Amino acid sequence: MIDCGVLMVPEHAGWMRELMEDWKDARERIALHGVQLDAPSADALRRQALALKRYDVCLLPVTLSTLGWTRTAMAVAGEALQTPVLALAREMSAAGLQDLLSLGLDDFMRYPMCGEEFKTRLVLLAGPGKPQEACASSDAPPAEAEPEDEHEAESGCRDGNSGFVSREPFQSAKARIVTEFERHYISDMLLRYHGNISQAARAAHKNRRAFWQLMRKHEIAADPYRRRHRAAPCQPPAR
Repeated sequence: MIDCGVLMVPEHAGWMRELMEDWKDARERIALHGVQLDAPSADALRRQALALKRYDVCLLPVTLSTLGWTRTAMAVAGEALQTPVLALAREMSAAGLQDLLSLGLDDFMRYPMCGEEFKTRLVLLAGPGKPQEACASSDAPPAEAEPEDEHEAESGCRDGNSGFVSREPFQSAKARIVTEFERHYISDMLLRYHGNISQAARAAHKNRRAFWQLMRKHEIAADPYRRRHRAAPCQPPAR
């Protein structure tokens, strides 16, 4: 089980409660726990840092209207905040997200979120001690009850409304999730480094050619990320 603390910023509490309610119906091996924050207090994250250690990952909603507070809170928390933080960005510019990454944000994804992407990012941030099969259903059979045929294994991922989304073979489910991860990872690295392929490849610990081949495989071009960076408006300083 991965325990995720959902940081309830007052301005975003409404849609975050809706997100938690929707996720609860999915019955995944990921538990979302609401954590009330005293925003716009600048030291809200620092004062909660010790309590947040009980969670594997924290989910922090951020929009343009709360960017100033989020930036200040992350800066004040500093190294005291040791739990990985995943931002759920809504109507945010690339420049604003880049600023938060420089202040210690571990990762981000955009709202509305993809359930598969959310699970993958939580598993990666939670670290090696957590289950890699985070998308398995909570009522799955015991591990020793293996199927007679490997190709009869189910993906086990659910949607928020009913049963299994599909009963696909293990290999195809694995290939699909790996493909989704590669696509999102390459896109995020290009976003962080403003379309600079060399810097993105270096940060990913891959040589430039291998990184470029992944871009070509997923039909991802660097130019949109460069144009987005040049067109991003400057953020006003936090007050």
